[in-house]
Amino acid sequence: MKHLKYLGVLAILMTIASVSANAQQKGILKFDLNYNYSIPLGSFKNNIVSDASPRGATGALMYGINNKWSAGLQFGYQDYYQKYPRAIYKTGNNEETSAVLTNSLQTVPLMAKAAFKPLGGGNALIQPYISAAAGFSVIDFRQYLGEFGGSDNSTSFTAQAGAGIMVPFSKGGASGFSVGADYNYIAYKKLGYDNLNNLSLHAGVHFPLR
Repeated sequence: MKHLKYLGVLAILMTIASVSANAQQKGILKFDLNYNYSIPLGSFKNNIVSDASPRGATGALMYGINNKWSAGLQFGYQDYYQKYPRAIYKTGNNEETSAVLTNSLQTVPLMAKAAFKPLGGGNALIQPYISAAAGFSVIDFRQYLGEFGGSDNSTSFTAQAGAGIMVPFSKGGASGFSVGADYNYIAYKKLGYDNLNNLSLHAGVHFPLR
């Protein structure tokens, strides 16, 4: 229910962005919907979750400024989970505990995004793109050592750099599919952990809303 509340807030913000873009009466407003597969990197992989997460999705409202540039708002959801084998953990100055460590972490990013298609406006069927985004992520982190555990719910600065290709369903059409990859920097510093950086691979569709 907690995550539904976050997604509800994001949906309201997306609606506001949609109304604002439509009021400009120029360009095309598109909605991107993608399946997301995320691979933890660095300290995130080494200290919290080493397994990749196949449980993710992203959505974005992108307004076409011209044939090459677009800008808008992107949101998403990713669920990470890892249960480690029983091991000995130091739980005090002179205390050790044999237990199973479980980490469960969910991220809900909301970012302003810009994308550039270098071949936009031409006749190329395959349109490469690069993108950049920045904003914040709502993070829900729960950690259990056996039956004992704790949790943290917070927000952290998030930035993204991406690249991929877009292919229209028909020549010159506004709808199509895309595949790409994003590097995500999440400046998380809680519970003794540092950053939740990850690489995400995504595929999905885009279509105009008007």
